[in-house]
Amino acid sequence: MTHMRHNALAALTLVLASASQTVAQDAPEQTLFTNVHVFDGVNEARVENASVLVEGNLIKQVSTEAIDAPNATVINGGGRTLMPGLIESHVHLNLQHMVGGYDTIESRDWQEIGAMAAYAAQSLLMDGFTTVRDPGATQDGIKRAIDRGDAIGPRIYASTAVISQTSGHGDFRLRGQTRLDDRYTFKAAELGMTHIVDGYDATLSATRQNLANGAVFNKMMLSGGVFSSKDPLHTVQGTDDEVRAVVEASAAWGTYATAHVNNPRDIQRGLRLGLGEIMHGQFLDEETAAMMEEAGVFYNPQLSVSSLEAIERTFGPEPSVNKSKSLQVAEGMARIPDILLKFPNLLDKTTFGVDTVTVTPANAMRNRDHEIWFWADKFGNLQTLKSMTSIGGDLAALTGLLNPYAAGPLGVIQEGAYADILLIDGNPLEDITLIGGSQELFDAPDRKPGEIEAMVLIMKDGVIYKNTLN
Repeated sequence: MTHMRHNALAALTLVLASASQTVAQDAPEQTLFTNVHVFDGVNEARVENASVLVEGNLIKQVSTEAIDAPNATVINGGGRTLMPGLIESHVHLNLQHMVGGYDTIESRDWQEIGAMAAYAAQSLLMDGFTTVRDPGATQDGIKRAIDRGDAIGPRIYASTAVISQTSGHGDFRLRGQTRLDDRYTFKAAELGMTHIVDGYDATLSATRQNLANGAVFNKMMLSGGVFSSKDPLHTVQGTDDEVRAVVEASAAWGTYATAHVNNPRDIQRGLRLGLGEIMHGQFLDEETAAMMEEAGVFYNPQLSVSSLEAIERTFGPEPSVNKSKSLQVAEGMARIPDILLKFPNLLDKTTFGVDTVTVTPANAMRNRDHEIWFWADKFGNLQTLKSMTSIGGDLAALTGLLNPYAAGPLGVIQEGAYADILLIDGNPLEDITLIGGSQELFDAPDRKPGEIEAMVLIMKDGVIYKNTLN
């Protein structure tokens, strides 16, 4: 009998040991950051001498006390700043490196466009942008590849095809494509970059098609644009019924609609019709800013284009349609920082976005670095960092029921948030160059993705993509 009890106890010990080993194997991996000063994405005062525990892809604990995590991989931050991964709220992955302009789309295929988009995505992540929002011309295939781990890049919130009227800002057809049917057969339409539609029914169908294709919000064009040739900046685009179609179809899926819009009257029309965000607003005035603040909408401008020198060096000394448009936009955008400073609640819903298109990889990084510096120069480092972290995270969450990353908040360091983390050698609240900000634009030296020296560690979704500490 005693022998049998001993055998039973031995068997039970083996079962418990096996179960314990299985639990250990099934437990999510942990990473413990120690000896760091935490910028949480919201508050100017850092949490000094803190530890942050990551479990799986979420932040499990933030504490100034010692954290008991015996199985965690420990990273000693050495007194560096731990902060949220950056959020870029206006990228166009398929268009960023479309050197030569939109007219070159006709001569490209998906292999080339996809390769350029993949490079742009990897470049963003390796410069610390762990989340981006792509409001147009990018389908969700690259997002799915990144989420599976088949490609390297940030989280992507995509609106898929832009929605534009005929002869609107999304009409990328060449001048020789003159038939109405060309709206459906030219390359940008076939590749799902744009829908050219007129009338309520066609616009409703295009919006629903975007949702079917994986869009988590929708974008339409309400004004003319700089890089399009058929639509002067003063033009009014999209009827009220067409705007309603986009807003209503998006709301029915639990998300929001945004718009490319320049002029105060059209911004006000968009507010009345239910847009959740205004993009650009190049000719914003104080009356309209007050209405935006009261409506509680998000705002996504691009500010450093107010440099006339940059416009000259981009488009050259000879006059052109694009240069003429750009000079108008630059004059308007130069007024926006002062306007935003008068409306602090609107500023707190203003997200960082560069909207870089049709440039070389080196110039894309120059533009992004300069935009960071420009924001900090106008609004201060704290507001700039908030726009690139917690405010960007708030906009990401506006996708509501279609939010592809709803397990936790983005852009903050707090318990339950996604483990998107940067470790910075120094304090970016005092020195914006530590995250890449550069006063130089075209005179800045070439650099490669990941060469921001002070950014010593990049983690996205609990996975480390850069670590120069060792």
